[in-house]
Amino acid sequence: MAMIRQRGKSWQATVKRKGYPNQVKTFTSKAPAAAWARKTESRMDDGSWIDAHAQDSLSPLLDDILDEYLYSYKKLGRVVAVPKLSPINQLKTYFAGQSIFDITQDDIVAFAVMRRKTVNQSTLQKQMTYLQAAVRRTNVNYEGRVVERALKFLSAENIIGPSQDRERRLMKDTPATADRPERIGEYRRLKEAAGKHKWIMLAVDIAVKTGMRQGEIHSLRISDGRALTAHTVPFGEGYIDFDQRLIGLWRKNKKHEGGKKFHVIPLWDDVREVILRASNRFREGDTLFTIVNQGSISDRFAVVCEKAGITGLTFHDLRHEATSRMFERKDIGGRGMSAEQVIVVTSHSSMAELQTYVNLRAEDLVDY
Repeated sequence: MAMIRQRGKSWQATVKRKGYPNQVKTFTSKAPAAAWARKTESRMDDGSWIDAHAQDSLSPLLDDILDEYLYSYKKLGRVVAVPKLSPINQLKTYFAGQSIFDITQDDIVAFAVMRRKTVNQSTLQKQMTYLQAAVRRTNVNYEGRVVERALKFLSAENIIGPSQDRERRLMKDTPATADRPERIGEYRRLKEAAGKHKWIMLAVDIAVKTGMRQGEIHSLRISDGRALTAHTVPFGEGYIDFDQRLIGLWRKNKKHEGGKKFHVIPLWDDVREVILRASNRFREGDTLFTIVNQGSISDRFAVVCEKAGITGLTFHDLRHEATSRMFERKDIGGRGMSAEQVIVVTSHSSMAELQTYVNLRAEDLVDY
């Protein structure tokens, strides 16, 4: 007889059958716990149950299947890009110890709902696609396509979906007038809400001033004197050269091997000041951040936004903010750059791609 009991915020299902080892599994809600228990008992009754932990050859555990997926790249001599490695490692941690034979659609949906609190639809869709690819490629023989069914459900419910053009920028401070009080802008609200987690504002400041993505920011380290070239900067890393006032980094580019291409961008004085002011407090060794996973940046940013009462803003929106500021006039806080100059900094592959990140405000064009 199965036993379902609540333990804190989780539900634990225990199945005991004569002749079988006790089976225990924890779920986020009662319904999937009961469903798993019924399925396990049924398989034990009809003799189709398989002990996931007793197999010596091919492991049916999801975290092992994901490892097998990563190893398949290594066997082909390919490098797994950090933007892919981070979400895969997160999947491994969440589903650690769970067998492909036991995972349910509710398990996958619960993970997706949890992730949607901090990432957008397209980011989550990529992560779920990695899970689907790993399960499809595994050598473990199993029946059913629970991952595919879960992804169809998540798509139908708009929990995952393709990327959409974004126009979101930081709301500016609005001075008080006779008719209305001062409105505090979103940057100031973020800074106040960050509290003791001041490192997130270092990432925000770099993003707002340079347009760098979170993975690029996370990879930054202080230069050790090496030349900033594709042959000297390790793949996926970024180096800051204060003497030359340059940053060398690997940026996303689907047309190049490994999905990245090396670029050199300027280190502006205001960016240099931000990094130097924060480096002694935040960096460990030659790196700027002590956080292990780049995903921690967007996760913490989402938490800070919620605390600040800011809705509809993602960390990647700051790339839109930075690109737009590069075009804006200097007297309103912009840099007054030309499109040819901006594309050197943002590393977009075309003017059309650059245009999707330019979201100028109508109120800033009134005096033209």
